[in-house]
Amino acid sequence: MRRAAASAARGFTLIELVTVITLSAILSVVVWRNISLPIRAFSDITRRAEAVATAQLAMERMAREIRLALPNSLRVSGDGSAIELLRTSSSGRYRAELNPSDASTDALNLSASSDTFQVLGGWSMPAGLRTGSGLPQCLAGTADCLAIYNTGSPATCSSQTAGTRTNAWCGDNLAGILSANSATGVVSASRASAGTAWPTGSPQQRFYVVDTALSFVCAGGMLRRYSGYAIASTQPVPPAVTGALLADHIGACTFSYEAGSASRAGLLSIQLTLSYSTPDETTEQLSLLEQVHVPNSP
Repeated sequence: MRRAAASAARGFTLIELVTVITLSAILSVVVWRNISLPIRAFSDITRRAEAVATAQLAMERMAREIRLALPNSLRVSGDGSAIELLRTSSSGRYRAELNPSDASTDALNLSASSDTFQVLGGWSMPAGLRTGSGLPQCLAGTADCLAIYNTGSPATCSSQTAGTRTNAWCGDNLAGILSANSATGVVSASRASAGTAWPTGSPQQRFYVVDTALSFVCAGGMLRRYSGYAIASTQPVPPAVTGALLADHIGACTFSYEAGSASRAGLLSIQLTLSYSTPDETTEQLSLLEQVHVPNSP
């Protein structure tokens, strides 16, 4: 009886214990190899989805505002890392001739540097319209501007005489809005400080209200949005204001613009390359492409 009890209480030998540990380790490795790949794949997919969602949101934000650009105001920096535009908040048609049967009508005199006119067909005045004392406030970005027939010509302001250019960045076809009445549709604008009249009128009697100069700039792995700064003949990269971050982890960024023609709109291509580190300390890159049709009919 004593020998049987002693044999039952003996337990595992060292060899048996080592064998069990070895088999358990082998089994654990096999199991881990079978489940680690799906876990890593899920983690990779989640990380990529988050990065792509952030970049797509930024590109959609840019596309919405680019479609509001004053026709022919879009310009791209020499290295393709920045775009700039004049954003519009409203548009309408100005009265070019008086109504003989209505003495209260008011037409826009394009030969005058300051004038009051009526908007044809009614006008929904943009909320938050900023008025000022004339063109200087418009160019400084502190008041909204009135723009007429912007063809973007000439591309370089210094290549043509002041007062003849239909490029809003030169300022010849802009005026500062002095007042606007949505009930009567009467707008007053001035470019008296320029000392010149409007270079030309619009064949469709169309005008636009510009509320801000706007830039999107890629630098230092960041994509930022800049607004509320002065309108200048040369493109500032970046503008001298604080930019709002739209996306980070930008490995490369390229903007390219194909100007429109009489038969089609312009086309802006935006290519973003996302670059980020994976858990195994390698660098992964994802490229996204967005194309935006830009109105170019002045």
